[in-house]
Amino acid sequence: MDKKSNGIDYISIYTQQQAVEDGILVITGYAGKVPVIFTNNLFRDGYEDKFRREWLVNLGLSLLSIPKDDDSPSMKLRVIKKNAIWVIQDPEGITFMKPEDY
Repeated sequence: MDKKSNGIDYISIYTQQQAVEDGILVITGYAGKVPVIFTNNLFRDGYEDKFRREWLVNLGLSLLSIPKDDDSPSMKLRVIKKNAIWVIQDPEGITFMKPEDY
């Protein structure tokens, strides 16, 4: 089914909600009204543990609060651990992932 948005034709759209339903993404909480999301790949790599996950989320939020020149109005990306963990903030939420999950 074709979708059209903002003058762009899409063949298919895979929403965040579909990814949550499919188990690709895990909503772990909220930072204010913004969902905090982990890729299943990262979540199952030791972040099922609440305290370890909270530590990582706090670190990610701290890094996202520091402006960077390459931030766009709609997206920020921070490397938490090189070749291992990224965090992205965009209009959909704050997502923690392994680089290969991007």
